Amino acid sequence: MWRGQICLAGLIVLLLVVMGRCAYLQGWKSDFYRARADRQQLKLIPQSARRGLIVDRRGRVLAVSNQVYSAVVDPTLLAEVRGTSDRLADILSLDREEVYAKIQERRDRRFVWLKRMLSEEETERIRDLGLRGVILQREYVRSYPMGSLGAHVLGFTNVDDEGVEGVEGYYNQYLRGEPGLFELRMDSLRRPIGTLGECQSGRDGNTVVLSVDVMIQEYVEEQLRLVVEKYRAAGATGIVMDPKSGEVLALANWPTFEPEQAGKARPEVRRNRALTDPIEPGSTFKPFTLASALEGNYVTLDQKIDCLDGPYTGKGFGSIHEYRQYHGVLSVAEVIIKSSNIGTAKIAQKMGKKYFYPMIEKFGFGRKTGIDLSGEGAGILMPLKEWKWGEYALTRASYGQGPVAATPIQMIRGFCEIANGGKRIQPRVARGVLSPDGAVVEEFVKKGEEPGKEGEESGDQIISEKVARLIVDQVLTAVVESGGGTGKTAYLDEYRVFGKTGTAKVPKKGGKGYEDNKYISSFMGGAPAEDPKLCVMVIVYEPDRSLGLGYTGGRVAAPAVKEILRQSLAYLEVPARKMEENKKAGIRRNDGGGADNN
Repeated sequence: MWRGQICLAGLIVLLLVVMGRCAYLQGWKSDFYRARADRQQLKLIPQSARRGLIVDRRGRVLAVSNQVYSAVVDPTLLAEVRGTSDRLADILSLDREEVYAKIQERRDRRFVWLKRMLSEEETERIRDLGLRGVILQREYVRSYPMGSLGAHVLGFTNVDDEGVEGVEGYYNQYLRGEPGLFELRMDSLRRPIGTLGECQSGRDGNTVVLSVDVMIQEYVEEQLRLVVEKYRAAGATGIVMDPKSGEVLALANWPTFEPEQAGKARPEVRRNRALTDPIEPGSTFKPFTLASALEGNYVTLDQKIDCLDGPYTGKGFGSIHEYRQYHGVLSVAEVIIKSSNIGTAKIAQKMGKKYFYPMIEKFGFGRKTGIDLSGEGAGILMPLKEWKWGEYALTRASYGQGPVAATPIQMIRGFCEIANGGKRIQPRVARGVLSPDGAVVEEFVKKGEEPGKEGEESGDQIISEKVARLIVDQVLTAVVESGGGTGKTAYLDEYRVFGKTGTAKVPKKGGKGYEDNKYISSFMGGAPAEDPKLCVMVIVYEPDRSLGLGYTGGRVAAPAVKEILRQSLAYLEVPARKMEENKKAGIRRNDGGGADNN
């Protein structure tokens, strides 16, 4: 009797222990063992998100991601390595021994890349094999439907579909999207035995809408190509900007590259020279000197300056020469129209460095514009104190040499600020961001803090509207329209063009002196002068003088700006002026004679 009771008590105790253990495992430790079971039985497979579109201001697609497949192997699931590797190598046009060695060396791994971005034929042939352990991994490859058009704005992506440069890099966080996760059920040997579906939804990338217009971009790139070929130049840069908003309608460098083949392009070709390469601007800097002097009431446009009949020599600044001819006495307006180095230097001397230097800074030289593209440089503006600005620095800076070197984007931004009535603008290439379903994610405002200077904002007055209008109406238009102007080859019957030429020597790499017979030719222009809609800058690097075709800004760069303005304004349906208005204003078409000036 007592034995039975002992056995019963023992069974009850054992049952209580088992029940307690079960309660412990299923209650107290349930989360731990559930997570452990999931790790053993479940596998999460990342599902790539489709990268967002890049479109121009009118919605035309410039960059898109297309779905492709890549070949992956799970060596632990292969029934036979040699035969499988040989068959895969034949389909993928790979070396048999290399494929076999890659798989054999990684037999303990679950994931081995064989080949990425397969062709449609390769994808179908692998799918038809139906081999266990051979996986087609879905990916996306970036495509640029318009080829090389806008390459330096767009940038490119790497093999993992991440943005590297340009808009692709700068706006990568908007474009890349969020990958999803797909769940598989595994057996004890980690072999797939079923699918559980998507456990985390992915999100495709957003669409970035650019300020760039495809047609205007084409006009610019075609003109750059033609001018480089005609003058056998080392390269060229062109920018088109809306002077009121700061929106970039086109930005290009020549030679260019194919974004889909960016890895094969030379680094110097991929570099966005419009943002990165500071150059001595030469005479295109003279309007900023004039603007500063007029703003400070140091000169008036009709004031006379003796530009001499020979070199201007003095203590501390050496000898200043003119290009080809000396001018004698000129009005201040004529100093810029005829592009007199001596006259401009004398204007700077009237201002002095303590006034002129802050004005150069106010126009944004010496710091980044803050444009929404990667890799921008700050240009060069030698510090006033550290560089000991004497008479030499003061006079040379006045006509774009010495202590001043600017990037093309800095130059065209400053020119736009004169054209728009003296208001500060913020250059940008993107207008906004849209979600995959078309909703507005972000709309970039036109007003904001100006990078590099606390308290300065877009819309601030750099110079008065009165001074800005005087410079455009009475000086820069005369550069193009008057008999002695240096930019007559930019003249248009349809629109009143204003602008400034520039021809600068190329500094030696050592930093002392200039290269012989190497020049940078440039022209900044805008139209219509009465209400500027576009400003354009073209820079041509090292045109070949031996051709005998000329090498100055008026001869080389101005005609390219003229064509870009003519085509772009007509495309934008900006009303052309009537020839009767030209005759009434005393304006006549010039044949370009005498335009081979600086």
